[in-house]
Amino acid sequence: MIVDHISNLKKYISLNPNIQTVIDYIAQNDLSKIEAGTHVVNDKVRLIREDYVPKPLMQCYFESHQQYGDIQLVLEGTEIFGYLEANDLKFQISHPYNVEKDVLKGQSLGYFSTVLLTKGMFAMVFKDELHMPKLSNGTNDLVKKAVFKVKL
Repeated sequence: MIVDHISNLKKYISLNPNIQTVIDYIAQNDLSKIEAGTHVVNDKVRLIREDYVPKPLMQCYFESHQQYGDIQLVLEGTEIFGYLEANDLKFQISHPYNVEKDVLKGQSLGYFSTVLLTKGMFAMVFKDELHMPKLSNGTNDLVKKAVFKVKL
């Protein structure tokens, strides 16, 4: 997992060439004005625009992907973002990998790492990296987020 400010996204282009598409899209669009929902950027990048109030831990879950990585960018608000190593013995699968939705879901039976994402910050996760978005930091503030699904 990588956590950084969106102004530094260009540093990570060497990890996946589709990151340049994300950078170009951000430069050409006001993400906060894009309607909530899924938008096709091109055949290798999708944008999911979300508006939500982060949830308590018991309503959240870890997920991982095989076909697409995530660049989860906070546009407004704050949330806690959880992370767990893919081979962590504390991870318990609740929903096996669904190839059509490109997601595996589960819970941690113990401690896990977290980071506070604030406006302008992103978390980037790639294949098999277990991550828990949308976790409340104790406020009921609305979060506006752009999640770029990047073909791996």
